[in-house]
Amino acid sequence: MGVMVVVPGVVVLAAAVMAAEYSVVDYGARAGGRADAAAAFLAAWAAACGDDGGGASGYRPVMRVPAGTFVIGQAYFRGPCRSAAGVVLAIDGTVVAPPAVANTSWIVFHYAHGLAIRGGTLDGNGQAFWACKAAAGRHCPPGTTTLDISQSNNVSVKRLTLVDSKNVHVSIFDCASVTLQGVRITAPADSRNTDGIRVALSRDVAILSATVRTGDDCVAMGPATSGVVIRNIRCGPGHGISIGSLGGGAGEGEVRNVTVESAVLAGTQNGLRIKTWGKPNAGRVAGVRFARVAMRGVENPIVVDQNYCPGNVNCPDQSSGVKISDVEYEDIKGTSATAVAVKFDCSGSNPCTGIRLRNINLTYDGRPAQSFCKNVGGSASGVISPQSCL
Repeated sequence: MGVMVVVPGVVVLAAAVMAAEYSVVDYGARAGGRADAAAAFLAAWAAACGDDGGGASGYRPVMRVPAGTFVIGQAYFRGPCRSAAGVVLAIDGTVVAPPAVANTSWIVFHYAHGLAIRGGTLDGNGQAFWACKAAAGRHCPPGTTTLDISQSNNVSVKRLTLVDSKNVHVSIFDCASVTLQGVRITAPADSRNTDGIRVALSRDVAILSATVRTGDDCVAMGPATSGVVIRNIRCGPGHGISIGSLGGGAGEGEVRNVTVESAVLAGTQNGLRIKTWGKPNAGRVAGVRFARVAMRGVENPIVVDQNYCPGNVNCPDQSSGVKISDVEYEDIKGTSATAVAVKFDCSGSNPCTGIRLRNINLTYDGRPAQSFCKNVGGSASGVISPQSCL
């Protein structure tokens, strides 16, 4: 049907622009079956990605996964796509991974500029893999990342649920302008290495209104990352919100301009953590702001650890080459599960500078907690408990 456009003295009938849809069912996928439907998913992607989006009209082709459960093996969705506006992946059902570990990543988007993922559930089916890790440890294969988005710009992911990954749930690598909104991530507290969201070599990433409950970091920010905003996140169980670990290798680049605000952390192993290897490799963390964060029974609510070195291997003098500066903590309140609630254990060769505390109120077992400072300089203002050691 057309759309009537009225211009003084002229009546024009303009064609309505409707986005084309490409359902995985039309390419052979069957809900509820056990057969690997990856080929059908890839065929639907190829059709949607090959649609030019109506040229100048600029609609976004839609790849649709209808209601129901679909089992797929690894699916590598490669761009760039013909539509300048990108492709929408609309998921109404649940997509399930096979239990076996066959690849390091399960669902991969590469060069998928303008990608928009909407709704649905991705089930990593990690139970058998976790059991192997618990029983055999190093003899198990590497885990599988559930959703791997790399070298893609202008990406948005909304209302997506991810459960039970064999490894990281969401990886954002070498991307720009990415928004994750209303994402829910869940895995058992004892599932190893199941980070919620991992960001590296990326810029301008927003994580908004997310809920993350896993066995590892809720959000981890790796090397060469800038312009990250994390707002309205609920985290726990897990290992908290982390910058790092950094400095494990040479030439990793900086982590800069990170904001975490309006967060709730409950029962996590760490709260707000910056972690670097005790190695001389150069690096930098600067321009970080943590604000309005509630801690509920959190171990190590505020922690900077520049002596990370599992097994004490290749860490001469246990001295980090990563420089940490201009980090602000404001309105951090709640309860600590450890006596030391604020800990700055910085590098002897590159002390932390410009650390600012404002309005901190953390208690332990109904009484004031403790603070620890080593090789750090900064300032404190407002109400500070535990007493500042800066």
